[in-house]
Amino acid sequence: MPRPFEAREQWRDVSLAEFEMFLREYPRPLEARPPLSRKANYREWVDPALGTWPGNAVAKSWRRGGCLGYQIRLS
Repeated sequence: MPRPFEAREQWRDVSLAEFEMFLREYPRPLEARPPLSRKANYREWVDPALGTWPGNAVAKSWRRGGCLGYQIRLS
């Protein structure tokens, strides 16, 4: 019998300070997409060692109007 909802990745909202600490303390180098040199309202940080996108995204940030959001993946 099919399940009505697929298990989705678990993300946690965090503050800017927690987000920056996560990026600094992450054990492997991360790639920002799009690159930090480009202006973007939405950005993901990916760990190439975890495979291909979207499964390798470990953090994301966005700006919508005056609101900023930061999330990190739980596992």
